[in-house]
Amino acid sequence: MKNPDRFSSLVFFAVGAMTALWSLKYGFGSPSEPGVGFITFFAGAILALLALLLFFSSPRDNATPAGLRRLWAGLDVKKVLYVLGLLIAYTVLLRPAGYLLSTFALLFLLFRVKGIYGIWTTLGIAFFVTAVSYLVFQVWLQVQLPKGILG
Repeated sequence: MKNPDRFSSLVFFAVGAMTALWSLKYGFGSPSEPGVGFITFFAGAILALLALLLFFSSPRDNATPAGLRRLWAGLDVKKVLYVLGLLIAYTVLLRPAGYLLSTFALLFLLFRVKGIYGIWTTLGIAFFVTAVSYLVFQVWLQVQLPKGILG
């Protein structure tokens, strides 16, 4: 196949279909009392459906496949390395610094990479996203987030 989207969509369709079929043996349950295979069935079915959509929406032949150079054209390597460094620092500092502080700092610095907002807007967005994610995970879902130095 010349078009990699068509080939990959067939692979993903097979994986999704097999996941959905195999999950049925674990018990589907009901929406009010889901069984073990409930989520995996829907995940596999959605994956298979999306793969079919990709298969039928992609062109049959790709006359001029995009080369690797064209794919990476215009990429600012410094920004990519900066973001990778930020993500590594976030994973290292998450436990000692805590969720609130490290997530706020990460989001602030990530928004500054793009550079389209002023500093006060960036601070506000980082604060809002951190606060909402904290409320959703810590308060509503009661997930144990690292407290760090704010203990």
